[in-house]
Amino acid sequence: MIGKYGLGPALAAVLAAPLQAQSLPAPAPAAEPQLVVAAPAAPVDHPGALLVPKDTMVRLMVLNEVNTHDSKPGSRFVLRVDENVTVGGTVVIPVGARAWGEVTSVKENGAVGKAGVIGARLLHVDVGTAQVALSGEERSKGNKGGDRVVLAMAGFGLFGLLARGSQGKLKAGFIFNGYVAEDRLFDPAAGTFLPPEAERAPAGAQ
Repeated sequence: MIGKYGLGPALAAVLAAPLQAQSLPAPAPAAEPQLVVAAPAAPVDHPGALLVPKDTMVRLMVLNEVNTHDSKPGSRFVLRVDENVTVGGTVVIPVGARAWGEVTSVKENGAVGKAGVIGARLLHVDVGTAQVALSGEERSKGNKGGDRVVLAMAGFGLFGLLARGSQGKLKAGFIFNGYVAEDRLFDPAAGTFLPPEAERAPAGAQ
């Protein structure tokens, strides 16, 4: 026979077990997998610099028409930045900054409704005293003049074959998307880009 005091400690242990279980901390949730992209570190002499990664898009607008009649390979033309480029809340390339492009190929429009074709590529955008190299190409082809050739032949016979297609052109206001050609560092304190890595002297160099 169990004495009246025999159940005391055992019963207390049984009753305390659920309370102890409730007081244990919940296990920490498993960490979710994540992709970590390594970025070039800022140079030691500019620890507050912002990285503007390669292929950051820069939206540009052509200011004056570029066409096959007035241009030749190597001709340069002006664009302007159409939207702020922002990194970490800081504007690194502002609206209105001037950019430059270059005509790469010209194929004149010709007789028998032959359309003109013009090709162009971006060079750089000017930000303060710095030039930031850009990549990006466009190719514009004019409209063929087939319908006009038919009508001209109906009215002028074989002379209608002289009807020309339209010029290839980048119209004023054309949006030309460019991309930063290489990783660049922007110094917020100075409000400008640091020279490209290949042009920066190593720390401590004379």
